[in-house]
Amino acid sequence: MKITDPQFLRKMLLSRPQDLPGIFGRRLVESVSTPPTGIASTRFGDVRYDVDMSLHAMARKYYFHTHEVFLESVFQRFLTPGGTFIDIGANMGYWSAFSAAIVGRSGEIHAFEPVPRFFDSVAALARNNPEYRIHAVNKALGASPGVAPMEVVEPTADNFENFEINIGSSSMLPGFLAEQKELTRTIDVDVVPFDRYVAETNLDLDKIDLIKIDVEGYEPYCLAGMADLLKKPGRKIPILCELLTDPDRELDGPTMVRQIESHGYRCYDAMTMKPIDVDNMQFEENVVCV
Repeated sequence: MKITDPQFLRKMLLSRPQDLPGIFGRRLVESVSTPPTGIASTRFGDVRYDVDMSLHAMARKYYFHTHEVFLESVFQRFLTPGGTFIDIGANMGYWSAFSAAIVGRSGEIHAFEPVPRFFDSVAALARNNPEYRIHAVNKALGASPGVAPMEVVEPTADNFENFEINIGSSSMLPGFLAEQKELTRTIDVDVVPFDRYVAETNLDLDKIDLIKIDVEGYEPYCLAGMADLLKKPGRKIPILCELLTDPDRELDGPTMVRQIESHGYRCYDAMTMKPIDVDNMQFEENVVCV
């Protein structure tokens, strides 16, 4: 969601007016600064984060720390030193880097990114911070194991300034990018259900502080692959999930909310932390499920 979007501004003014000066301050710095080129290093605390500025103009936001600033409070609310963060759809690893600075050297990051070009940044994050336990996983999470096609938005010069269909728009959902075929190519990616990954790695669910899911319409398949986690008795592991709603593309955010809540979760607007209004969901909603 853009910070110039009227709905965004209204929500922020009503629920978190104290955060607006900081958000606009960072954007001002970005707007008056000349972005570096090539591989540029920035930091979250002691965590080094290398950004490939050649991929897309979106990388500027990663470098200047202006990417979806309104979500930072969610990570700060749920992540704790020594905890585990699960990043599903890590893209270039921005939120993995941000979260590593919070969970620290005693915590863990498990970052899943199936697109090789973007995974390179996630792998570099792990490689550049060997004292942190960052697990870079070059796979997608889905309902069943195997290999599946994925439509990837190519980082090209022609698409460099396109923020509508950008490097974060790649999707495994069939037909999701059907009208943007000139901007995409199809690749095969490895897929693993999260429940299987947990079993294979002996991941301790009780240590997971937060799961972030941003998979461009593929959420139903991703959630189907973590059925055991969703049904887990006791504490509900917090999930931050981007849900999309578009009847023309059979993207049904309200149904996804109801499905998640059927497992005992309650879903909230990530910006206001008020119960999500399933009758008035916009195309893109960031939802916190606890």
